[in-house]
Amino acid sequence: MTDIHAWPAMVKLLLIAVPCFICMVGVAINVYTTLSRDYHVVCDSITTSPYMEMLKVTWGTSTFKWRVLLMCAIGGLVIFPGRALRLGQLSPDELKAFPPNLRLRFLVALWLTAVGFIGAAAVTLVLELSKSN
Repeated sequence: MTDIHAWPAMVKLLLIAVPCFICMVGVAINVYTTLSRDYHVVCDSITTSPYMEMLKVTWGTSTFKWRVLLMCAIGGLVIFPGRALRLGQLSPDELKAFPPNLRLRFLVALWLTAVGFIGAAAVTLVLELSKSN
């Protein structure tokens, strides 16, 4: 096995920066959705879910932080609707009527964030294991 610490500094920096950049692109997609007019489209698309309505009232929509968290919660509900549909917390008609381009945007953001996080964790693990040898 090659010694990671013998690699050039730029290669090590890229090894760490690329997964973080991928993760941040996923986060940026959610932030873009929050700051664009699509925010209101997303909020108006899910109205029968008592959980989402409670989040809208509890968190409010005045601060940026709560708006981003609300977008992430709605994205999770749209991407993984199984439990909410089984419990009757989400209408199947409302899920079908959700804009497909926004659903795709939430899915891409989820995958980029997950892949970037897993990549960063893997690089960190490899670097930590190489330190001990």
